[in-house]
Amino acid sequence: MVIVKKVMLIAAAALVTWGLLPIGESHASSYFRIVRTEKTDYNARFVSQPRRNDGIYYYGPYNTRRSATTRDASGKNWQHRFVRVSQIATLSNGVKFVKFSWYGKTIGWVDQAALQKFSRTDNARVLLENAHFEGRAMIFNHYATGASLISVGYADQPSKSANSAATLYPLASLQKVITGAIIEQLTSEHRLAMTEKLSRFFPTIKDSENITIRQLLDQRSGIKMDETTPNTVLTTQDAQLNYTLTQLTSTGAGRYNYTNANYTLLAAIASKVTGESYNTLIQKRIIRPLNLTDTHAWDQLPTSQLTASGYSYANGQDYRSNGVSRELVSSLLGAGNYYSTPEDYYAIQKGLRNGKILTRDQYLDLANHYQHDYDGGLYHYSNGIKRVHGTLGTSGYDTVYYGTEGNKYGAILFANQSPQHSINTLARTLYDLAYYYNEN
Repeated sequence: MVIVKKVMLIAAAALVTWGLLPIGESHASSYFRIVRTEKTDYNARFVSQPRRNDGIYYYGPYNTRRSATTRDASGKNWQHRFVRVSQIATLSNGVKFVKFSWYGKTIGWVDQAALQKFSRTDNARVLLENAHFEGRAMIFNHYATGASLISVGYADQPSKSANSAATLYPLASLQKVITGAIIEQLTSEHRLAMTEKLSRFFPTIKDSENITIRQLLDQRSGIKMDETTPNTVLTTQDAQLNYTLTQLTSTGAGRYNYTNANYTLLAAIASKVTGESYNTLIQKRIIRPLNLTDTHAWDQLPTSQLTASGYSYANGQDYRSNGVSRELVSSLLGAGNYYSTPEDYYAIQKGLRNGKILTRDQYLDLANHYQHDYDGGLYHYSNGIKRVHGTLGTSGYDTVYYGTEGNKYGAILFANQSPQHSINTLARTLYDLAYYYNEN
């Protein structure tokens, strides 16, 4: 009889182990109880995992249920990963476990001691420093409410003057959409038409009778011009325009060809239509309506603010001096001869749609209703993303805007030392950071 009972007990235990019988009260009592739960919302990163190697549990805090008795992942593979914590559970043994997600995907539970609170700004700084980026960055969601603003490195390395909110950087090609916006304003005022021919303003350019304002805006004019540097600084708008006219060629092809010349011609056309200089138009139509304080022409930079020097990262060394010649910048009328900050530039991007510079309908017209990848000074993509990237030769200056068409989410990077790898890739990484994480 005793032998039969033992056999029955062994068989029952095996069935429990195999999951064929429910767990009895005595077995259930071996699990930890969750004595308290609370909702929370903060950013953190995994730390000390080479030593701790915490278990990650997908289905609940450790040993609170059968599916959480064995780890599903190891913390050593998550060292320094940036996560968002949404819930805290206090167990009957006093240990606190937290539920976390990673870039919007819920992962599971881990001992709270495996994580260190870490802000989005802190994480962005690590990404920028690891990329050998020097400059200023802005990442934002919710239309810049709680934006992360990060300055990295020196604006001037010899004097150890740090990059800051007041440091000025060349806009480079990020300026083109500003020129495009002025053209759009003039068409809305019926002083110009998108179908207007270039020959009205510059009849000596080959095939100008077949080139339209729209084609200039979309880089489809058939005009070509390398980014060349004049022998002297071009101190007047006429000199800047004449330099472009002597350097460009026109094929009449009408195919996409990216060149500064198209936007220099557009800046000059705006002046011809209004009788005002390009700088005056920028002041009246862009800077004053937006109350911008940190956007200036290349030859009107305030002495009270630091203009970032240009550097490069090479052979494992930061701050290899590069810089950019005044001669080159002076030649970029309408296409890259202004300086600004990420904060001012975000205000400009918002102004392109909120009625301060253009209305939403005017913005869509400038963007040619997204007919091509590049329209009106920006690249527009089918997933609702716009991007623009600018450099000035090999000076180290590197700027990029990557964000949603409506300016809700995005990243702006103004570098005076270009990152080790593509700044466009870095901008997309920071965009994802902004999209999935709030600042705290």
